[in-house]
Amino acid sequence: MKVSSLYVLLAVLCAMSGNSASEWSYSIEDEMGYSSNIARAADNEIDEYTNTLRLGLNYRENSVELEGRVGANIEYLSYLTGVYENEVRGYLDANVKWILLQDRLFWAVEDRLSVEPVLTRQAWMPGNIQQTNVFSTGPSLNYRLDTAMRLTADMRYMNSYAEETEGFNSDRWYMGASLIHERSLSTNVSANLTWRSVDFGSESADDYRQLGLFAAWERQFGRSGLLLELGGLHVDFDSGNSEYGPYARLSWLRTISSTSRFQAGFSHGFSDAAEQVSGGTRVVPVSTNIISSQVYTNSKLELAYHREWARFSLGTSLSYQKQAFLSSPDLDQHLVNLGVIWERGFGGGTRMDLGISYFDTVYELDDRNDKTLAPFVTLYFQRSSHLTYRLRATLEKRDSSEEGADYTDSMFFATISYRR
Repeated sequence: MKVSSLYVLLAVLCAMSGNSASEWSYSIEDEMGYSSNIARAADNEIDEYTNTLRLGLNYRENSVELEGRVGANIEYLSYLTGVYENEVRGYLDANVKWILLQDRLFWAVEDRLSVEPVLTRQAWMPGNIQQTNVFSTGPSLNYRLDTAMRLTADMRYMNSYAEETEGFNSDRWYMGASLIHERSLSTNVSANLTWRSVDFGSESADDYRQLGLFAAWERQFGRSGLLLELGGLHVDFDSGNSEYGPYARLSWLRTISSTSRFQAGFSHGFSDAAEQVSGGTRVVPVSTNIISSQVYTNSKLELAYHREWARFSLGTSLSYQKQAFLSSPDLDQHLVNLGVIWERGFGGGTRMDLGISYFDTVYELDDRNDKTLAPFVTLYFQRSSHLTYRLRATLEKRDSSEEGADYTDSMFFATISYRR
């Protein structure tokens, strides 16, 4: 994380700490792990034992002056055989709103510190991961013109940073305005204008300006909520190139019953790695972000279903994503992700998670196809309100059309956690 963004976030946290509505919690974990193929190699596999010490801090606030949450984790990962150097990794998911004028003006701070790959087509392994951070801050205005019309405006400064990939580093400015007509208690229509300026730290990267204009319709009816946005985007690069393209977003949430819900979403428009990473921290063994300065047309379809019963629950998700790069078509990729997780409680503080993740990636460059399957099982034993034991077993197997890119890795973890 860059020092400047850390200072701003610490200042906000200090301001929060004086409020009686603040909720703080912390955790300490120690995890022993084993990997049968730590380098994710096709042959000459190297097994490794690891020990990971984690410290976590969580904060929530919902008061007249402050709203938001901060989740921070830092871990020290030791490779016990000494094949790889020990590592320190940090994770942060912060979203804080400082209310300056009630229902009128507030200041936002967001930060996403995560871990991403250096080389996307190479397996997730020691030496091929790096810290990335996307920080943004700025004011938001909500001004009511009359009983049915209101105006919103946002301005943000954003900074993106990666340890290894200089092309990811950038300074960004964003401004957006929306004129919203509240046609009823359940229906809003709006006209929206956005502008962003992106300056990369690398001289070889192509800085750009993006202008967006779109209309939105939002409706809440019964147990369903629907959001539809349609418009266009225009990108001007400093190199002199320009690109025009449509923008679309559809989001539908259906609450089937008190114990089940279904969600569907579709989006299409220009994006880049920093924009995607800022959408949330994701730490998974297979990543889909190409950490670079490249701008691409991103098309994504997502489906999710969740159902709860008395003692167990089921969650499923399916997504398809296509990234079509504007200046480097050889980087284009198609991504499919399927996830299923079944949770079962047994009483007495014992719980089990059983699930599977499936990733299918096709690279346009050479028609390479990687299929990765990762089933897992986790057992939780909670012996007090603060102390939890966890056992986890995972098998990750990749089949690739490229010779020498296959691997199988069996992983086992035993964790003791103290939370307060």
